[in-house]
Amino acid sequence: MNRGTLVAFFSHSGENYKVGTIEKGNARIIASAISSMLGIPEYEICTVNGYPDDYAECSRIAKKERDENSRPPLRFPLPDTAEINSIILVYPNWWGDLPMAVYSLLDAIETKGMRIYPVCTHEESGIGMTDRMLIQAYPGASVMKGLALRGTTVQENFPEAEKTIRKYLEECGFSLI
Repeated sequence: MNRGTLVAFFSHSGENYKVGTIEKGNARIIASAISSMLGIPEYEICTVNGYPDDYAECSRIAKKERDENSRPPLRFPLPDTAEINSIILVYPNWWGDLPMAVYSLLDAIETKGMRIYPVCTHEESGIGMTDRMLIQAYPGASVMKGLALRGTTVQENFPEAEKTIRKYLEECGFSLI
């Protein structure tokens, strides 16, 4: 089942809610673990302008982008999705939604017939409505059961997070290497 699967992630480092300043964003850590566990490629969803390290300022910009339903331009060329039928999408819950950069990617590729596995980082809001937002925005895709992981667990107890990720991937039918 791993063939034809891509891990696409949006991650933010710098000042982080409840954890403090982090060098490596939670979603990046999770995406790297998934990529290694499944032997599949990663694509980093990164915007041209990026986001500030300061938590309050980043949060303000994220809320403004969400309120405006913006689609910030992506920094990296789009991944080749011709052979991709599943995306494991790793992202933080920003204001109860996906970061708008994630929509920038999904709007730019063909999602019809694709399986999307949402993996969301959070502190108190879980997956929120992000799975429902994906279903609403991409009705031609199959949004599969999601996973929510606390950023504090990823940063402070990665072995526990890794165990949860492994279990999720197995339950979804992926073959771990």
